[in-house]
Amino acid sequence: MSARRRVPSELPAVALVPGTPEDEWLTVALETDPDVMSELGGPWTVDEARATHHRRIAGSRDNAFWSFTVRPTADGQVGEPVGTIGVWDSEWEGEPISETGWMTLSGHQGKGYASAALAAILERERAERRWGDIHAFPGASNAPSNALCRKFGFELVGGGDADYAGRHFPVNHWVWRAGTPVTTGVERSGGSASAR
Repeated sequence: MSARRRVPSELPAVALVPGTPEDEWLTVALETDPDVMSELGGPWTVDEARATHHRRIAGSRDNAFWSFTVRPTADGQVGEPVGTIGVWDSEWEGEPISETGWMTLSGHQGKGYASAALAAILERERAERRWGDIHAFPGASNAPSNALCRKFGFELVGGGDADYAGRHFPVNHWVWRAGTPVTTGVERSGGSASAR
């Protein structure tokens, strides 16, 4: 199922395409990259990244969470993936929550792909109402991801020490309240994103 979603004109057009076993290279490229993983406790080994990919594919297949590749689109064509984004069940301070996270390949950072992907996934949540409030935990010193949360109307509710597969690091705790309009503070026109 594909739905077109309007996003601000300064964002690139993207498609959110469910991850497949063939996308293992993307997870490996992202999660073994010291720059991409610098805010998440450092890079994984190739074997750890592969195992992570297989868990995500299994969870996505079982409809336990959303796991998408982020792919630029142009002239009706869907390009190669430049990153990932997802939403999954998690826990914070003993309470169940819905959490989102995203990663972009180093060579594609700063081009608006994470913004376009976050806009698309939040619009999908507004339409489907599956997850409710969505939490994000960017590293406390991860200025781009914290700015992205602010840009899309997440509320900064605190901080703490996150555990990412046994790695602990300081984070900011942001919450996007269910039903919040997806806006970046600019008028919407042009551009598009889609979630399949």
